[in-house]
Amino acid sequence: PWAVLDRLLQLVPADIVQLDELDLQGHERIFQQAMDDAGERYIDRGNDGDFNDARFWELRHNFLPCSYSGRTGDVATVIRWSDFCTVAELRRAPFYADYLASEGVNHALLVPLPTRPGWTRYLWFARLRRDFSERERLALQLLRPHLHEVYLDAERRRRGIPRLSRRELEVLQLASQGHSNADIARVLFISVGTVRKHMEHIFDRTGVRTRTAAAALALPSPLRLRPPAPGNDKPQEPAK
Repeated sequence: PWAVLDRLLQLVPADIVQLDELDLQGHERIFQQAMDDAGERYIDRGNDGDFNDARFWELRHNFLPCSYSGRTGDVATVIRWSDFCTVAELRRAPFYADYLASEGVNHALLVPLPTRPGWTRYLWFARLRRDFSERERLALQLLRPHLHEVYLDAERRRRGIPRLSRRELEVLQLASQGHSNADIARVLFISVGTVRKHMEHIFDRTGVRTRTAAAALALPSPLRLRPPAPGNDKPQEPAK
């Protein structure tokens, strides 16, 4: 929601705040939504300009300040460009020199959000002059899980996706990965009968009758759960 971006700019003043989602394997921009400090808004989808350039994707992958979360799978750490390089080093980086220098951005702070494997989704705040403080980083680190939930709620409303409980989403995610009811019961430390009951509720709420169809409808951003380990009857937590 635009109101969220507006409030974030009030909390952490910046020249621009932007939500990006990229398919790193397919070299495609999925979505881009931005608001600047003057209140101007824009949304872009698909590839145009630099996103059509194979060199853009190659240099971006090698530019750790932008590619850290996508390369490492770390979607829990809020990072600053200055964590990786000085401003002088930044300006010598090929990706910055070729694609970012013209925008004049010298400082950025990135808030990663979970998405499907091979993709990256993040909020980033950009400034021309002063760097972001540790206090600003901490504020966004604390807000990061809540921002993810806001994003998912907005997607569900936009796409008309029925709201499932956290447990139902966990059951559906494991089911969509091909795990049996017994596997799901072992991972989540519940009975097989309870798994069946959750699946019945999922089918009733989604209006479909197969696990694949239910997952396609209700999992716009799949949860990442560890696969079941044979003989491990202890509950497992979602992977971080």
